[in-house]
Amino acid sequence: MNFIKGHSPKTQAIAKGLLAAAVITGVGGVAQAQTLLQQQGTLAPMEDAYMFEGETGQVMTIELKSEEFDTMLMLRGPDGEVITSNDDYGGTLNSTIVIELPESGTYSAVASSFGGDGGSYQIEVRPASEYEQVFSRAYDLSLSEDFDDSIETYNAAIELNDTDPAAYLGRAEARIGKAYREASIVGSIGSDPLPSEAVESVVADFLKAADLLEQAGQSGPAQSLREQAQYFLGEPPATDPMPASPDVAPEDTAPDLIPIPVEPDGGIGDGATPLPEATD
Repeated sequence: MNFIKGHSPKTQAIAKGLLAAAVITGVGGVAQAQTLLQQQGTLAPMEDAYMFEGETGQVMTIELKSEEFDTMLMLRGPDGEVITSNDDYGGTLNSTIVIELPESGTYSAVASSFGGDGGSYQIEVRPASEYEQVFSRAYDLSLSEDFDDSIETYNAAIELNDTDPAAYLGRAEARIGKAYREASIVGSIGSDPLPSEAVESVVADFLKAADLLEQAGQSGPAQSLREQAQYFLGEPPATDPMPASPDVAPEDTAPDLIPIPVEPDGGIGDGATPLPEATD
């Protein structure tokens, strides 16, 4: 390395540093340092997987609930591929999958969160009840904007179980969707898109759902639904009136001054000179 010869000690130190860098990076044909580890991988988000055995044609309900985070639910088939997933279900932030299993084998229900948050949760896998199957069909029909069939299917679900507020809210949402779609066809959106019969039906569903929520101890959501019903009726919810102020004379903070008399003719004070009369 004769090109370094004759340089100052500082320059020699810099040159040695450059040489060391060349050895590490392989610059100028110098051999690279030995690799200690090289591996490819995939970093998955935080999630928990639960395995269960299923048979072809079996209809299952998979339910993931949490009061601490927005849930996400996936179902993987026996081949490990994702069959379906769900974020929010039935007007809640919880997740539910109702599915007829396409084949026999080991399935995996994967619990995760929408925003990457964590917390306590409850997951349940069970054979789907008749009500759950009908409700799920009504929900899917509404998502696909088949509102007429959705309303009829929600009616069937309510006949099976008339104590679930989600069915009334789902039917109300389908009725709203139908009314707005029909209004867009006739070009009346912006004036009064919801006919009175649709408003009455939606309000009735809201109030029924509110009563059921109240009975379940959920007074906050119940009150919110009642307020929404009032808005649909064009009656903004009444607010609590401000308490009446006591009849107290306003405090006089001005200094004690003798009132200045005002003469009828416009002058001020005793013996004031009257204002001159206006002349043409």
